[in-house]
Amino acid sequence: MLLEVSNLSISYGDHPIVHDVSLSLDEGKVIAIVGESGSGKTTVIRAILGCLPNEGRVTGGSIVFNGKDLLKNTPEEWRRISGRDISMVFQSSGSMMDPIQTIGKQFVEYIREHADMTEEEAAKQAVAMLARMNLPNPETIMELFPFELSGGMNQRVGVAMGMFFQPKLLLADEPTSALDVTTQAQVVEEMMGICRDDNTAIIIVTHNLGVAAYMADEIIVMRYGDIIERGTSEEIVDHPKEDYTKELLDAVPQIGDVDHGTY
Repeated sequence: MLLEVSNLSISYGDHPIVHDVSLSLDEGKVIAIVGESGSGKTTVIRAILGCLPNEGRVTGGSIVFNGKDLLKNTPEEWRRISGRDISMVFQSSGSMMDPIQTIGKQFVEYIREHADMTEEEAAKQAVAMLARMNLPNPETIMELFPFELSGGMNQRVGVAMGMFFQPKLLLADEPTSALDVTTQAQVVEEMMGICRDDNTAIIIVTHNLGVAAYMADEIIVMRYGDIIERGTSEEIVDHPKEDYTKELLDAVPQIGDVDHGTY
């Protein structure tokens, strides 16, 4: 098993936020964690990557990745694993980038931080990765600043950077929530294609059960820091047991008879 999270509990200060969460994930598989804001879903994946806010702390449980408990990592071990073995795509990749540096400069620096490459080699591989994300004119995009790209293009850049080193595990925090429906579908398709090619496992955090149902082998529904329901996509979508899950399904946007939350 690639990842085993057992009885994970997390607090911010003196306030418990996540209670006894367990999940397991194998290579090439996808888990979606769904729920409203404040349900604890983002806190779970931040703990997996060791990037909880300063006041956040794990108060119980274990996070075992490739046979090693990540909670025992030293800062140097976190530096080696982050971005290579485990990577993250954030909700708004554009806002996570330096607005006064070009995409190319930031991408090349990111590559060279984790790999022994010349600037020329890193730039060439960055362009190739942007092309894999179906970004038009990737050489031109390398010369642009984040604010010169649309939200969808910035998300594609974020996915390209997150997937560059073919990580074993990709953590995606609401990667499509700021995008229109058509662009959501395109970014999801591109993420899934790259992950299938590289056999990367994914944990995607989303409030949209439509996105979760399309992508995931297993869906975990969280509320107030607890897992209240879990199952395959078919079980959760076709036979939800909890009223809260049914409410999330009802919130999937529809126009007429067309469901715009599933692809």
